[in-house]
Amino acid sequence: MEAPTNNIPTILIVGAGIGGLSFYHSVRKNLNQKFNVKIFDRETSPQDRWQGYNIQMNKRGITSLFYCTPAEVQARFPEAMPNPTPKEHHSIVIVDHVGRHLLYFPQKKFKSVYEIEPLKHDFAGMLIYRDRLRDVLLEGVDIQWGKKCVGYEESDNGVWALFADGTREFGDLLIGADGINSPIRKQKVPNLEIFDLGITSIDVNIAIPKNLADRLMSVYANAVLQKSLGRNGDSSLLMMRYIPIDQSDEPSYRVTFGYSYPTNLDIKDNILIDDNDPESVIKHAISRIKQLRPPCELTDLIIELLSFVPLSYPGEKYPFRTYHPPRRRQLRDINPSSVPPWKNDRIVLLGDAAHAMNPLLGLGLNNAIQDADLLTKELLNYENEDLIECIQRYNEKMRVRSSKEVMKSRNSALRQRRPVGNLGLVVRYSFFRVVNAIFYVIVFIKSRISF
Repeated sequence: MEAPTNNIPTILIVGAGIGGLSFYHSVRKNLNQKFNVKIFDRETSPQDRWQGYNIQMNKRGITSLFYCTPAEVQARFPEAMPNPTPKEHHSIVIVDHVGRHLLYFPQKKFKSVYEIEPLKHDFAGMLIYRDRLRDVLLEGVDIQWGKKCVGYEESDNGVWALFADGTREFGDLLIGADGINSPIRKQKVPNLEIFDLGITSIDVNIAIPKNLADRLMSVYANAVLQKSLGRNGDSSLLMMRYIPIDQSDEPSYRVTFGYSYPTNLDIKDNILIDDNDPESVIKHAISRIKQLRPPCELTDLIIELLSFVPLSYPGEKYPFRTYHPPRRRQLRDINPSSVPPWKNDRIVLLGDAAHAMNPLLGLGLNNAIQDADLLTKELLNYENEDLIECIQRYNEKMRVRSSKEVMKSRNSALRQRRPVGNLGLVVRYSFFRVVNAIFYVIVFIKSRISF
């Protein structure tokens, strides 16, 4: 088939997640005179697939998101990133297995997301609704739905994206933003493997009543990121906005909750769980918590929290647009620097396709948006420089940054997976006290310098 001729190069984006959409907007905003852009997604509509949990956006991710998006999209950010309530602290508090505070990470307080972007330090962030951010980023985007990419073919002057329906599309660049199981990555870098951390996680979105939300906020000093570390390699992470999603007699609040534990416990106990049966999964999670955590107020709170998990499709009135049934999943990641640098060509990887991260530090989404920012800035040099030179610089910088983030997330997860005895608890407490003091000093200094 003859390749089309066009004076303005065309960029093909496969994957309409947060990373792919951020790059689409960025091309149109920052590279509009240099490139055309088309975007494809395997789903048949925006509502086909569940779109994720609450998630923390850090200062770097927010800065890149502002760079990538036009003013009309930025104006809608509060839909996905509501202004903090007076009671919320957009920070993380880590407690031990019985609720004693280990770490309170100081963050600058702010009135809206628009106050974060101009900051000259990284000590600010915001808990956002990932699904609603995707809704906002869909504005003005002409997505070709129902286009599952199965691979590509290179030609002398471009690349063909190949789709499962038998069609193909020609472009000058092909961007694989199609996730951890990316067919584009598997073809381009077949030796880049997915690493299993040996950790099982059960993650759920829940609507909880005000009395439970108040008790959780009390335990965690009003922080919206709430983490607890067990003694047996288990941990919990709760992300909550203290904004009612239902104004009934007793308001309810949207939370994302995850409980993780070493996978070998299920193997050793020869556990047989039907992961297609939500009730079986939640009963197993509660059983694990009772096995690994001591009886105490915090344990009771976690078990009570899980009692609000919907175990069947809750219908249209449920506060989340799509229902994602609870199931066990294995935490995995991809370190792009685990293999030699790959060929710099017209096929480019972005987001989880290049560097999937486990969710425990919340760095994956932020890095995908930073990829979109970085790739845009490198392509600004096109015409003065060869296209492949721009891609080479992107690959080099992306690999260094994202590899550090992958390993930071991996090492954190692996440390948490290790059981601790009495001596280990003493070391843990001492470590967090020192880290807490250091953080406060750094934040104080950098906050002063930045103003």
